[in-house]
Amino acid sequence: MDPDLTAILSRLVFSGVLDPQQLGVELQKLGPQHQVTVYSELIHLLTHLQFEPDQAKEHWHNLLEHHQRMGEKLGSTLDLRVAIVSYFLEVARELENPTIIELRLLEQTEAMAYWDELTGLRNFRFFGECLTQEIHRSDKFRTPLSLVMIDVDEFKGYNDRFGHTAGNEALANIGRLISESVRKVDIAARYGGEEFAIIAPSTQKIGAQLVAERARAAIETYFAGTDDQAEPPGLTVSMGIATYPADAEDHTELINCADHALYVAKTAGRNRVELYGQSRRSYPRVEASLEGEFCALLTETRRMTTIDLGAGGVRFRTSENLELGTLIDATLSLPDRPDAVSFVGRVVQTAPEDSTDGAEVAISIVEMGSADRRALAEYLKTR
Repeated sequence: MDPDLTAILSRLVFSGVLDPQQLGVELQKLGPQHQVTVYSELIHLLTHLQFEPDQAKEHWHNLLEHHQRMGEKLGSTLDLRVAIVSYFLEVARELENPTIIELRLLEQTEAMAYWDELTGLRNFRFFGECLTQEIHRSDKFRTPLSLVMIDVDEFKGYNDRFGHTAGNEALANIGRLISESVRKVDIAARYGGEEFAIIAPSTQKIGAQLVAERARAAIETYFAGTDDQAEPPGLTVSMGIATYPADAEDHTELINCADHALYVAKTAGRNRVELYGQSRRSYPRVEASLEGEFCALLTETRRMTTIDLGAGGVRFRTSENLELGTLIDATLSLPDRPDAVSFVGRVVQTAPEDSTDGAEVAISIVEMGSADRRALAEYLKTR
């Protein structure tokens, strides 16, 4: 669903605009960008039935004709809601258990579907729809869009120590503190479990960082363990920030980039905010070159036999170990390719301590630019 269109239609319907002719005039004002989905949205809003756009448009015109015929037979003006129930019950036969409720109650039910009960923030469903909409808005007006991904540090240990009731109370207060820290234009949501997110429209990284730092500091202070503290002490949060379109080409990649920055915040000590793409200078730098069946570290004299190379990382066999969890800034030269690709990787598998040769080591890609990702994908198609 289109959150903006739903909001417009809700205001029309719930303000009492139920006369078909007046409603038709208002629908025409929405403009061509909404004409494809307006009938699907309107019928869903009034009946909770879901149709494809063309099917919904046909139903709507048939419904208006049905409303007119019913009014002529009765010799009086007919409430559109009655015609809707009659049409979908007797003509289209889409309603099995029709229920007529007050539109205000319907509006409340619709709104509740977008809120998280525990924290009072928007839920994952609203987050997904809103992020997609804000991406479109960013494209239309050529403005940046920043995303803050948030994870509560060591929450499982907190739950195990103080119990699930205390854990739920902590999540509720974290949601409240985030809500109090964001600006009016920002959208705060519970992403799932102990994860949260902030959508910051028309905002570069530095602006999003100020919002994120304000929320991080408020949470740290609240759980510092004062005398009148309701919850047990000790919780902090880590945050990662990415910006569209500088870091990503779509909403999925934007989430991934913010997640990668969040991972860097976790590995760098937790209780901090990291910006995607700006922490690479602090990584140990390793330059790697892929040549045929071999992957060689250019700073080393040894060669490593490549076992597998994929979009997610590289696995190789080596006689010397790398430390598990090490973040590396890698430059990968691809055969028959003029430009190398760069990525930040994490060592996710190492050789056993007593291994002397032939051990497998794997590096997982955690940060990679859009152009480099496309180049790697194109190369992999040819292998």
